[in-house]
Amino acid sequence: MSDQDTTSPTEKAEILIIDDSKVIRKAAAKMLGDSYIVREAVDGRDGWQQLQQNAAISVVFTDMQMPVMNGMELLSNIRKSDDDRISVLPVIIITGQNDTEETKREVFDAGATDFITKPFGSIDLMSRAKSYAQLNRKVVELEKQTGHDKLTGLFNANSLEEQGDKALSFALRHKLNISAAYLEIDEFQELFLAHGKIVAQQIIVAVAKRLEGTLRTEDVAARIGVAKYAILLPLTNTTHAKIVVDRIRESINKLIFDTGKEKIRVVLAAGMTSPEVMEGLKFSDLMVQSDVALKRVLNRTGEKVANYIEEKPEEEIDLKPAATQEDLQAAFKLILEGEYYKIERDHLDYLMERLTPFLDYVENQADKELTGTDLLS
Repeated sequence: MSDQDTTSPTEKAEILIIDDSKVIRKAAAKMLGDSYIVREAVDGRDGWQQLQQNAAISVVFTDMQMPVMNGMELLSNIRKSDDDRISVLPVIIITGQNDTEETKREVFDAGATDFITKPFGSIDLMSRAKSYAQLNRKVVELEKQTGHDKLTGLFNANSLEEQGDKALSFALRHKLNISAAYLEIDEFQELFLAHGKIVAQQIIVAVAKRLEGTLRTEDVAARIGVAKYAILLPLTNTTHAKIVVDRIRESINKLIFDTGKEKIRVVLAAGMTSPEVMEGLKFSDLMVQSDVALKRVLNRTGEKVANYIEEKPEEEIDLKPAATQEDLQAAFKLILEGEYYKIERDHLDYLMERLTPFLDYVENQADKELTGTDLLS
């Protein structure tokens, strides 16, 4: 095996670089790109959103001074996160030459794992990335061994996958039904900001207990995100899965949380799937379908429940828009005439697919002269 740090023999660890300077981000990405998957964020808020959405990120490098949300504010969000995966992430603060020793002490006191000073070289960056990616992998492996979420006592994502693989294997072998669903407290981030961590944790735990108490013995419940849960329903078809999900949502939507100042109700959104059980189906397919359905309802008003199969749009059934070379030429003509808004919506994906290599080339050419380490100041 090579010296390269990976989460598995074939999978590279993911590193998040957060800096409002495009020069810094591109230079860091160039230094780390051969050994890691490098994600970029333009400020603390962008980085925070990526951390919540991407569970594969194993190390964070963040600048101190940024607009919208600075490095210290981001660090505070990470360390106070209710998601154990996020709260223990290694965070390396990028400091400037003018930052004092007192500033660096404040960084450590706030929970930073380490710091690196601009201008930095590839050896400094690589050594920290490798050390902390390995450390994070060990922490994650230890958490996986416990099998349960610390806050709620439900299964964690790793145990859910193990249980799901077994249940699906049984269903395939005996040609039985199986269903799954993703559940999330709607607008939880706003609730957290308005009422604080203690109230938010109480809600997460209460929802988990109500969820677990509503399920059958053979069902499986897990917490897979800050306010996101998953359920696995063996021997359950679409009709019965809808009944179970509706019962869960009705029970949880009736909960009232008294903060002493006001009473809070929550709304539980749900995305579910009951796929045809056939050879080649994987448990990860059920999770992806559930997540797609959940995201669909989180982005709309009205009823907060969706069935992936029943609401599956045409483009998800591999019926691609019939865009042709003539359509592409017509789209270019509209762009040049400033009438790009007239381009057929069904042709946009095809157009971007053709344009993306060119846009990447243009960006790379523009950045070529800006990625030298002598500019990292």
